[in-house]
Amino acid sequence: MTDTVQGGGGGGGLELRLRPAAASLPLDRIAFVDVELVATGGPATVSARLNLVEGDLEIEVAGAGGTPVRATWPWPADSAPRSVDLPAGGRLVAAVPLLSSGSVPLFPAPGRYELTARFAARRGEDVAARPVALVRTAPEDAVLAGLLGDRDVLQSVLGAGVLGAAALSLELLAASPDAGTAAAAELALGRTGALTDAASDPAVVRAVAALLPPGATGQDDRRDAVVARATGHATAQAASRAGPGAGARPTARDLAALTGQPLVG
Repeated sequence: MTDTVQGGGGGGGLELRLRPAAASLPLDRIAFVDVELVATGGPATVSARLNLVEGDLEIEVAGAGGTPVRATWPWPADSAPRSVDLPAGGRLVAAVPLLSSGSVPLFPAPGRYELTARFAARRGEDVAARPVALVRTAPEDAVLAGLLGDRDVLQSVLGAGVLGAAALSLELLAASPDAGTAAAAELALGRTGALTDAASDPAVVRAVAALLPPGATGQDDRRDAVVARATGHATAQAASRAGPGAGARPTARDLAALTGQPLVG
């Protein structure tokens, strides 16, 4: 029997948090969400598989009056259990793409959607996040929105490689004004240099962490290169003590999502 803790209100002091990277987003851009499992009580040993690939994390999307639809990965992996030790107050963090259910777009039309999440934190215990809203607005570029509805493109982006006849479409998406969407296309096209050149942008780091989830996708030179460059930017930002007027740079949370290491403090 599995017990479900809603909103982290008990269950040994675990809380699951779900937050869209943007509260409102046009349909020609890829939606990403940030997910956190927090040890709100004492230390806890929990599943490290905080991603859609391995099946411990489930995220569902429901439009107004609609039936919830589960976000899926094209090739789920039933991998061996992995665990991580969280100290009291520690967090396991991840970035997750919300792109498709099966081979169809997860967000078929503009509107307000409710997102719910559940995570199998440890044997016999699921933790559910409080529902959050994500508004999808009309696309700013109808061509790019159409490309994100193509089966080959969806599978290429989530598979981080070119599949079928998606190459030209990915080239167009790589020119998107949205950094996360462009990074997802560059990743699928194998352009590590473009990713590392843009690794000072947290949106790029989030996209790489979401599409190459640590532990689930194995060692990957593209992720390793972004980790190295983003770490340098984060260190430089901290050393300079840049003020509010400075451009955003990767944070400790961004790096933790890339590496799968617990975040303390």
